[in-house]
Formats: sequence, structure tokens, C-alpha cells
Amino acid sequence: MNRQVVLVDVHDRELGTADIYEAHKGEGLKHRALSVILYRKVNGKTELLHQQRAEAKPVFKLLWSNTCCTNLRPGDEYLPRAVSRLEEEMGIKIEQKKLRILYKFSYEVTDEVSVGWCENELDTVIVGEWDGEIKVNPEEAADYKWIEWEELQNDIKVNPGIYSPWHKMIIYDPRFVEEVI
Repeated sequence: MNRQVVLVDVHDRELGTADIYEAHKGEGLKHRALSVILYRKVNGKTELLHQQRAEAKPVFKLLWSNTCCTNLRPGDEYLPRAVSRLEEEMGIKIEQKKLRILYKFSYEVTDEVSVGWCENELDTVIVGEWDGEIKVNPEEAADYKWIEWEELQNDIKVNPGIYSPWHKMIIYDPRFVEEVI
């Protein structure tokens, strides 16, 4: 696989491109990414759609995470890529107008299980209210579940090691809480 990702600084200024694997090795190279979280309102409560990352993923495999995520390729735009990635990973068909960008944040984490791999991303958080059919691509996700907000908070406290690091950062970010919950 020779897939290129867009290298950036923490201010989202483009610095070039790199192979996706090169960007995730060692300390990694800062690159653009997006994380999508779909939610729904059920009986006055907010539920978030999670996926369990596939075992075939090179980094943070089998951890529970946001609905989908990806690295941006040269020429990608955030919302159209979010729409296509939702379909690729989760079989979800959603209109771009149903999604919105909340914020960006930079993070760097090492995968303690997959030694030598990391994430070093400028992540754009995208959300949308949605409730429909899901058909998981097993190459991308091992499983999925809807989880109610308070239940998620408790589960992260009890089982922090089963959630991806960036997902916990998003869930605890006041900008996410204010806009979605």
C-alpha cells in the first residue's frame, strides 16, 4: 500500500506528504486526520455510535473508538471525506449537510501494544445526529455499539484501556460536551 497523507504543523499549515506507514512509525509525523462521532437522542438521552477497531489495523487495534476516523490524503476535504469514510468503515450512508466540524486538536500517542507504532495527528472532530442502518466493514471494524453518554463516562473510568486515546480526549473535551450532549 502506498497511500499518502498530508503532513502539517500544529497550525494546519501543509508541510508536504508522506507514506501512511511512515507517518505512524516511531514518533510519527504530524498529519491531518478526522474523527467522526454520530449520535442520536433516545428518550431524552444522548447515545454515541462507537466502533471497535479491527484487529487488522496497525495501530490501536480492537480498541473501542468513535464512529469512524481516517487520515486525509492529498486533495481531500474534511466533510466529503467523512461521508465517504462512514460508508467505507460502517456502511453508513449520510448526507454531508448532516455533519458539522466542531474543532481541531493536536495529539501524539504511542501504541503500547503495537510496538513501534503511534499516532501524531492534527485531528478534526466532526459530529452529526443520525440513526439508521449500519453494515460494518470487517476489515475496518470488529464490532459496533450505541452507548448512552452517562454509561460511556462510567465505562471509561472503569475500563480506560479499552478505548482509543484520541476518543477519550474528544469525549472529555468541553467543546464536544457543550455541542453534542
